Amino acid sequence: MPGKKAALRATVETRVAFTSRMVLAAARNSPIPSTCLERSLALWWLLACQGIATQFRIGVRKDGEKFAAHAWVERDGAAIGEPEASHLHYAAFVEEISGVSS
Repeated sequence: MPGKKAALRATVETRVAFTSRMVLAAARNSPIPSTCLERSLALWWLLACQGIATQFRIGVRKDGEKFAAHAWVERDGAAIGEPEASHLHYAAFVEEISGVSS
């Protein structure tokens, strides 16, 4: 059954990519600007509704006197919908918030 598992994984990855693109498209075309927190929560929730396990992450950094925070969603340790890898500049909180209960 390795072929079935690979096909299922490909289907899930396709749904993850599609959902991420739709959240980013909605944010881009909205008359109201969205934050990374709002986009990440929307993506996390939509994937959880599809039964796809992800982790909602929040990270922080200090740049001189300035404090900054960023939110993103991960699946299997990889950020979803983060083309510039901006999340790599933030120290993520250790506690993960999972999108699907076990």
